[in-house]
This record gives sequence, C-alpha cells and structure tokens, in this order.
Amino acid sequence: MRDEIIVEYNKDGYVHAQLHGKNNYDISLELWRRIMAKCKKHNCFKILGENYTTEKLSTMDAFDHLKILELVGITLHYRIAWVNQVPETAKEVEFIETVIVRNRGMANGRIFPTVEEAKRWLLGKENE
Repeated sequence: MRDEIIVEYNKDGYVHAQLHGKNNYDISLELWRRIMAKCKKHNCFKILGENYTTEKLSTMDAFDHLKILELVGITLHYRIAWVNQVPETAKEVEFIETVIVRNRGMANGRIFPTVEEAKRWLLGKENE
C-alpha cells in the first residue's frame, strides 16, 4: 500500500480526507494541517476522514492527538466523522475517539463502520 494523504473539498459541503499507508505523530499532524487548510479555504466545518493505514498508531502517538487537534485549531464547531477501513488498526482510532473526543470534549466527532453512515451523520441526515 502506498503512503499518501488525500484531502479534497466535496461539493456536498465537507472536507474528505484519506490516509493511506504508515501512521505516526508527524503523519497525523500533516494530515490535520491539510484538513484545516482545506476547511479554512472553503469555510467548512464538516470533516469526513478515512484511515487505510498499514501499521498501528502507538498509544503515545494516539494520545498526542490532543496536541495535534489543539495545534491545528480543531474546536467543537467542527463536526468530524471518521471511518477506519482497516480492522487491524481500529483500536487506536477508537482510543482517540474515547480519550480525546469523548473524555476531553475537544471535538464533535464519531467513528462509523461505513462511509455512507458517516456521511449521513455528518450532513445531519441520520434519519433518512
């Protein structure tokens, strides 16, 4: 699998990010910097992310997402829907959701099993 970060603005009004390959603190920071640059460019507060990572994020790097989100300026104004496409790396993403999002209340975000479910929640169409 190639190492790649893809961040695009979607016509439906959200930033769509994909992370392929390796994952660590520096890669995560770069991913979030690109996401925020695209959000600012389009005055967008909705983010759909997908992980296609080939290695587990260390516990420390997962915990350091607290720093990353602060550095890039994520606040509760942002709505973040994330899909982990690789089951072997799911626990680290779930750790971030629990510790950073739920326990610290840093962001309005959730993890979803599919992109379709994530999009519905992100766009406020959960009941459709």
